Amino acid sequence: MSARIMLPDREISDRWPHIERFLWLDENTGRVDDDYPRWHVANEKVSLPSPELAAAYEEWAAFYEWRLAQRADELARDRGKRHLVEKWTDSMTYCAQRCAIMARGEDPGEWVPLHKRRPDLDATSRSIVAEIIAELDARPEHQG
Repeated sequence: MSARIMLPDREISDRWPHIERFLWLDENTGRVDDDYPRWHVANEKVSLPSPELAAAYEEWAAFYEWRLAQRADELARDRGKRHLVEKWTDSMTYCAQRCAIMARGEDPGEWVPLHKRRPDLDATSRSIVAEIIAELDARPEHQG
């Protein structure tokens, strides 16, 4: 199930002008979809100026955070799915933010792994795995 996200096309271009060509409103689902892989390939070929490239990466980070927030109600019903989407979103935004820093010619510093950057997500991962193992251990075929 997708989140229903209704935005007029003009709002998409106003909010994310550097990446708007790679975002679209799916009329059937009402969701704003993206094509980051195509943007990445196009970016490699076009070689945008650094300030524009940095702005585009910042927009990708903002877009993915925005989309996560738009899906809050949908994801509230499924802890595992919410957790996976939160981890994926965090990874995408972290990478985009680091790329924006590099596009400005700055050093983003050492890579910080997810478990250190977001100990809350790491703890949730461990909790979900522990629950799955406990459920498996409780099955009769796993006892005795």
